[in-house]
Amino acid sequence: MSLGIDINTIARLLLQDGMWYEVLPGSFTIDSFDWTDSEGLVVEGGNVAGVPTMGVRFKVRGMNGWISCPLSSIMAVHYEPIEIDEPIPSNIPKALAEEIDPPPRINRT
Repeated sequence: MSLGIDINTIARLLLQDGMWYEVLPGSFTIDSFDWTDSEGLVVEGGNVAGVPTMGVRFKVRGMNGWISCPLSSIMAVHYEPIEIDEPIPSNIPKALAEEIDPPPRINRT
């Protein structure tokens, strides 16, 4: 069994700096952690002992550019399930249903 986390549903990440980062939808990616410059590859992921081979990249609301970090820098993930188009009907007793979602009150003045 695994904790399947759909990367398309990640809303926020807690990094090792103790800060939560709001991830812009669709921007989170996981790949090898390579270093490049304008001329191309400088250091390929996995070629330096002690340097993580896998990294993540994502955009943060309110910031320009990208944040990239080793996958191991993520301390926690807040993800939200994909919304269902149709609500799933369930049989809730009327008394409980009214307690959860009371009918609107009508002011007659």
